[in-house]
Amino acid sequence: MSLIEKAVKEFESKMESDEQIKGTITTYYETENGFSGLAGVPNGNPTPIRGILAHTNKNLMFYGEILNKIPISLHIPFREIKEIKKGKQFFVIFKSSPTIVVIHNDRETFSTRGNKDEYTKLEAFFKNISELQLT
Repeated sequence: MSLIEKAVKEFESKMESDEQIKGTITTYYETENGFSGLAGVPNGNPTPIRGILAHTNKNLMFYGEILNKIPISLHIPFREIKEIKKGKQFFVIFKSSPTIVVIHNDRETFSTRGNKDEYTKLEAFFKNISELQLT
């Protein structure tokens, strides 16, 4: 099963009967607690997890996998989102890329790992969410 198929299956399991997926995008979820590539032990460094980010009329959802085996899933109801803002992800000294930060009960960061064309799409994706939250 492909990543998109797994993601849709996961999203549908969390959606209410009156929800529909309104938009999807492939992006990176930047975890706050990283994982070491060999042992799977938290190491404190951010780990980018490539996956599918989707929104319905009520929720923001993400599905990705670490090492194509360990599923990572987020489900954030719009009513819990306090702010969506731009941020920066630092890779090395003097090198960063733009990110989108979603603040709710926690803080979630999404990026394109420096791909400017993909970041434009990510900004548009979150602009649609901001418009849905206002209605």
